[in-house]
Amino acid sequence: MTLGLSIPLYNEATLVTEVVASIHAALQQAQIQSTLVLVNNGSEDRTGEIVDDLAIPGEIEVVHLRQNHGYGGGILAGLAHLEAAGLPDIVGWCWGDGQVSPSVLPRLVAAIRNGADMAKAQRTERQDGATRQLVTTAYAATMRLAGVTDPDVNGCPKLMTRACFEAIQPRSADWFLDAEAMIKAEQLGLQIAREPVVMRPRLAGESKVRLQTVGEFALNIGRWKLGRLP
Repeated sequence: MTLGLSIPLYNEATLVTEVVASIHAALQQAQIQSTLVLVNNGSEDRTGEIVDDLAIPGEIEVVHLRQNHGYGGGILAGLAHLEAAGLPDIVGWCWGDGQVSPSVLPRLVAAIRNGADMAKAQRTERQDGATRQLVTTAYAATMRLAGVTDPDVNGCPKLMTRACFEAIQPRSADWFLDAEAMIKAEQLGLQIAREPVVMRPRLAGESKVRLQTVGEFALNIGRWKLGRLP
């Protein structure tokens, strides 16, 4: 089975070379045929220049966005690139900050090979600081109250079969993209596999999650409950 992975990057010049190399190595070692799409999401540092140097035709491809399109917008740009070339058997996204070990990727692919429609990371240990802990805890509690059963809606990487992706058709250009995918997967009764991971601290750069992100989440949850998801 082939894998296509969208990886959004915004001002990650200090990390991107190591992160991409570790993802690529983990997939090669597991003999998983894959295409990584590195999305330079309007970076203001040397991220764009660095990812161009990392490109390998058919294995590591690059999309440049002149302006930042938001978390979801960056991921969607990578997914659109994969769609234009013909979707692989498995499609998904992961973060470009190195906080989740890429060793989980072969386990997620194996779960899909074993019949899951979607396979995702579930963060069972957090080492990424108080702000991220507060935002994530508040958001998770709100999502549970809204009826979403997944214990870690935002956990990444997220992989899914081509059929699952086409059924879900994620559209959210902001931080709600992960939640949108989980809401639709649960509504469709799809089989979701979860693999435990540790959320490690950043080694460099800055987290893009802020306390005001909670307000954005709340607005999107309201839109969802009103039936106004994209």
